Amino acid sequence: MAERLIKEILQAFKRTSFTGFLRELPVRVSGKDEFAGFLAQVDGIQQAGLTEMLKAGMREENAKALLLKISNYLIGKCQYQNRHEYLISSPYGLIVDPSNGCPLHCPGCLHNNLFRQKMSSDWPSGLLEPKIFQDYIEKYGPYSATILFYNWGEPLLNKHTPDFIRLAKGYLAETSLSSNLSTQFDAEALVLSGVDYMILSVDGATKETYEQYRQGGQFDLVVDNMRRLVAAKKKHNLLTPHLSWQFLMFEHNKHEIETVKRMADEIGVNEVRFAQPYDVIWDPELQPAKDIEAETYSVAAPGCGTDRIVPEISAFIPALFEERWVDRIVDVEPGLFTRRAGSTCKWLYTSLVMDARGRYLPCCYVPRKNSGFQYVFAENGAASGNDPYNSEYYRFGRKHFVWLSELRNEGGIAPVLAAGKSAPYCVACQDTVGKPLINEFHLRRYLQEFDNCKFLDDAVLDLITEW
Repeated sequence: MAERLIKEILQAFKRTSFTGFLRELPVRVSGKDEFAGFLAQVDGIQQAGLTEMLKAGMREENAKALLLKISNYLIGKCQYQNRHEYLISSPYGLIVDPSNGCPLHCPGCLHNNLFRQKMSSDWPSGLLEPKIFQDYIEKYGPYSATILFYNWGEPLLNKHTPDFIRLAKGYLAETSLSSNLSTQFDAEALVLSGVDYMILSVDGATKETYEQYRQGGQFDLVVDNMRRLVAAKKKHNLLTPHLSWQFLMFEHNKHEIETVKRMADEIGVNEVRFAQPYDVIWDPELQPAKDIEAETYSVAAPGCGTDRIVPEISAFIPALFEERWVDRIVDVEPGLFTRRAGSTCKWLYTSLVMDARGRYLPCCYVPRKNSGFQYVFAENGAASGNDPYNSEYYRFGRKHFVWLSELRNEGGIAPVLAAGKSAPYCVACQDTVGKPLINEFHLRRYLQEFDNCKFLDDAVLDLITEW
């Protein structure tokens, strides 16, 4: 069935536009057979689309990478719409902590002792090992759009962070990093890694104001590190990374806003984002400046060049491009593709979080000790064979949301785990929106940036990104 359908699609593609084919893809599928038909259509579109992209002037390796990712996003959208509990699509948003530690003790962070006590957080220290990251990126990098190299730790504590970013760029992923800059690191190596975007967390224009929130930070070192990043960009005539100075506005530092703008102009970062912090309820001296609106100040003449790092594309891309999506469900139990309705959490369909110890988490929430719930869904790929994204806890979480919203599933029975296992945190989650850090906005931005031949029009982008 699949071979015949793919052949028909390839023939029909000669008479139909890429957009036309995407419009024909079904949104709802019922059961494994219909889902197999959907995958066969995606296979045909992926193969036939290569001809159109090459005609548009795109390099073959880039076209294959883009089509592989687009196919994954279309399948992910289908599986999200049908609330499948088992996914053959991969997450397009990856979040990884190169370090679980931090030299600072900011009151709003788990690296603060009071925060750790109040939240009873479970966050063992450690640095991400190259082998763990290599396994992670080889499995999920070919399908990713955006990778955040930060969550709760300071990524520049890990000397391998530039290497991690360089590997990620080989899969044509957009990369971002957030740092407090209060540590020694190789600024030139970081800039040459190809990192696209950096958040520089600096909440003060003077040592006195800076250290009220960034407790344990070294203001002079931070400013010097900003200068070194700008100097490295100038030296190599690089447009990236885009340097975004993030300034959390409190009552104690709001008088420095104009000073910070002048400093940003002088140093040469790209912009300053004046943002509202979370309330730190256990520290009454830290009062957010709620009377001031958040804003982004763009530096008129940032210190950067015009060139970009051109990565060497991973050899995994062309090999994966030749594989068929429909073959991935041959040995999968049909019941795992049962179509369900009801609400769910997009984190479980779009994102994958890994800390520096190789623990896979469902979202960015902090694991807690003795909570009675399971926050760690897999470790080092050990759970569910070599597929953490379909571990028992991931499948339970996806199924639970649907059952809870309908108060029934197909068999009328709530999902259950084996005796002695704690339910995933999802069953107690109070976030009814469930909007991931990396979402449709980032996916659309990525596709627009990556499509340098402007092959994807607005209609195609809508079909891919509107979940």
